[in-house]
Amino acid sequence: MAAATSEGVTPDEDAVEEPIETVRLTRSVAAGLVLVSVVGFFASVYAFGAVLAASYGTSLEPIVLSADALSSGRLLLGAVGLGLLSVVAHELLHGLFMARYGDAPSYGVGVSLIFPYAYARGDASYGRNQLLAVLLAPLAIGTAGGIVAMAIFPSPVWIVPLAVNAAGSVGDLWMALALWRHPADVRIGEHPRPNARGFGIYAPDSESDPNDTVENRRRPLADFLSRTLAGTAVVAVALAALLSGLVFRSLAVGTGTVVVDVGPWTLLRHELHTGVVVLEIGAGPLTVLAVGGGLVWALVGTVWDVLGKP
Repeated sequence: MAAATSEGVTPDEDAVEEPIETVRLTRSVAAGLVLVSVVGFFASVYAFGAVLAASYGTSLEPIVLSADALSSGRLLLGAVGLGLLSVVAHELLHGLFMARYGDAPSYGVGVSLIFPYAYARGDASYGRNQLLAVLLAPLAIGTAGGIVAMAIFPSPVWIVPLAVNAAGSVGDLWMALALWRHPADVRIGEHPRPNARGFGIYAPDSESDPNDTVENRRRPLADFLSRTLAGTAVVAVALAALLSGLVFRSLAVGTGTVVVDVGPWTLLRHELHTGVVVLEIGAGPLTVLAVGGGLVWALVGTVWDVLGKP
């Protein structure tokens, strides 16, 4: 899954102080983002499928895949082509907003673990809100434009680029969450570690207080919401892995049928008939479980921080 990133921003030349926080894309972080991107892609397909159904004035029916549809080369080529166009548009939007703030973006393709990703890279210094705009513009503009197009011209063809754009924004959202926890007057510059993929968050130029640390500059509510979103992503990936494992196990032993219920809620129904696969996802219950898990994650982290303070 291609993940869009904005890299290589640098602080002013006279800024030599230590950052109040650093954001670095390590190998373990990259692996986690890939997992969230994969789950995010399929979740986005289902979500935009619901939007398409609403544009038709109907409800979202279970997904039915036939062997003929899965083996259609034209369908596969069309999906790949639209996905690639979505990635290109995503990076161009990054670059457009980078240029708006005085940067000169360059573009390229890299490999994280075994997955390719595209990036727009610059070397300018940013304010918090400026970099937030750079990071979130492709997701906001791409999603809004795609939904409008889907409403005017209802067609399943819009689902693929919309889902690819959303999944490719996972890395951007991860960086945006780190920024959002800080006040608007912080400065964003290069990571103090040479050649690191990431950035540093620096105190405003006017700040000279040695006690100006990340702990007392973060906004508590924003910090809690950020932890909730991060926890929700972790729980969503865990649920997706569990349900996928049950489906693969059923296929391996030849049953082809999986029904997972929690009380009155159906989380997943998977049936395999001759040449046809039926898949029904309980989007509402799964969302409630994921968000609930995210809230627990945030509460535990907040209590841990409070207990750990002197």
